[in-house]
Amino acid sequence: MLKINKILNFFKKISTISFFLYFIMVSLLISQTDENNSILDSNEEIRAEFGNWYQVCEKNKNQCVAVQFALNVEGKRAARLVFERLKQNGETLADSLMTIFIPFESNIPLIPNGITLSIDSNEPFKEQFLFCDQLGCTSQFGLTKQGIKLMHDGANLTISMIDIRTPNEIYIVDIDLDNFKSIYNEISLN
Repeated sequence: MLKINKILNFFKKISTISFFLYFIMVSLLISQTDENNSILDSNEEIRAEFGNWYQVCEKNKNQCVAVQFALNVEGKRAARLVFERLKQNGETLADSLMTIFIPFESNIPLIPNGITLSIDSNEPFKEQFLFCDQLGCTSQFGLTKQGIKLMHDGANLTISMIDIRTPNEIYIVDIDLDNFKSIYNEISLN
């Protein structure tokens, strides 16, 4: 029962963070041909780039997240990953919060079974979507120190999903983990 209460408290605390992340995710929703300067709200700025990672921050504040666009097999943007560090306390089990947004414009409109993630050749794990709306589907989950270490040491995060209209085909997008360690040290604790 104590573990369930800790998990519930964790999700209550991240609900305020979720609003900020959702705001960033919606403002970052772009077509695959737009430039970086059009992905930001007027209250946001890209402070640094670390390879394929962007450090996106609120202007005049030190509240920053790491953002990368996942590429499909054709090399086009097909999903967005937002990574945020969490302040540690006795009730928080996760060190970081990862949010993955799959826009419907990525040609995968029917993906109710969630996503499967794997880092290099490590064992994959499944996550369900937190919600889907007219823009797309969002999955959000916490990562422990072990998950962070896998990302630090890894080269590639593969996200796969199945469109229920074509259940024999797996749709795959990739996140390059190069420079993850560098940007992880630059994003603020929230």
